[in-house]
Amino acid sequence: MHDIIKDLNWRYATKKFDSSKRISDHDFEVIKESLRLVPTSYGLQPLKFIVVESPELRRQLQPISYNQSQIVDASHLIIICSYRDIDGTHVDEYVANIGSTRNVETESIKGYADFMKVTIGNMEDDQKFRWNKNQAYIALGQLMHTCASLKIDATPMEGFNANAYDELLGLRDQNLTAALVVPMGYRHGEDETQHQKKVRKSQDDLFINL
Repeated sequence: MHDIIKDLNWRYATKKFDSSKRISDHDFEVIKESLRLVPTSYGLQPLKFIVVESPELRRQLQPISYNQSQIVDASHLIIICSYRDIDGTHVDEYVANIGSTRNVETESIKGYADFMKVTIGNMEDDQKFRWNKNQAYIALGQLMHTCASLKIDATPMEGFNANAYDELLGLRDQNLTAALVVPMGYRHGEDETQHQKKVRKSQDDLFINL
C-alpha cells in the first residue's frame, strides 16, 4: 500500500486529544510552510491563519465551539480565516510580489492583472465572500494531509459560531471571517473513535469514466 494511502487510513477526526503531548516546533514549522504553499485561485491567497496560543483565549472559544473539548485539549489550534472582501489593491500587491519573486517587470504582467481586476470587480459582494471562503477548504485539505504525513492528529471543524468568533477576535475590522477551526495534536489512548473502521463509498460508486 502506498504511503499516501496509509497516511489517509491512519487519520481520523480525533474526538479526544492527549493534552500532555505537544507538537514539536520543527513539525509545526512544516505545517506553517505547507499552509504558505497552499494553492489558491489566481494565487491571491485571500486567507489568514490565526494560531491561538493563549490558553485563556482557547477557553473563551470553547463555549462558542459547542463546548468541544478539542478546542482546549489539542496541542495547537489554527483558525483558518478568509477575507470578507477582495479588490484591486489585493491584485496589485500580488503582482508586485510576482515581480519581486520572479524578477520581472510588473508592466509585463499588466494584462493578467487587469484581467483579475475585471473578473473580481464583476462579482457581487456575497459571491466574493463565498469565493474567498472556498479557498479555506483548499487550505484545509492540504493541512489535513500534511498532518497525516507527520502523524499529527487534526480535526477539521465547522461546528462553531463564526459570528461570535469574528466578534471575539475582532476579525471584521481586519476584513476577515473565521471559516474553519482545526485543533491539532495527538490522540488520547481513551479515544475509542480511533479504533473504528472508516466508512467510505467504493470507487465504483464515486468515479464516473466518460
